[in-house]
Amino acid sequence: MSQWNQVQQLEIKFLEQVDQFYDDNFPMEIRHLLAQWIENQDWEAASNNETMATILLQNLLIQLDEQLGRVSKEKNLLLIHNLKRIRKVLQSPGLATAQLPLDRHGETCIQRSKSCP
Repeated sequence: MSQWNQVQQLEIKFLEQVDQFYDDNFPMEIRHLLAQWIENQDWEAASNNETMATILLQNLLIQLDEQLGRVSKEKNLLLIHNLKRIRKVLQSPGLATAQLPLDRHGETCIQRSKSCP
């Protein structure tokens, strides 16, 4: 089971913590739609290597464009609008690669929930 699927099955108190990790710079829609791709990336290495982080950001945008193409075929107007908005934010020149998703947040929530009775 993917980490994202595990996160979605947490108790509400942990889901509220997860909700706080996502904002306009990296919305939850992207985490949800690109869960498998995100979980297969080496975010730890990218956090220490700006070139790698830039490449990951470019690859993230490619993945986002592929999702946009998929949802465009489904004619999901709201999701199309949101993905275009998200792509615009991610392409903004002021975006720091440090804002890329370090997937440790979801893992932390999963581990905390396992330690609770």
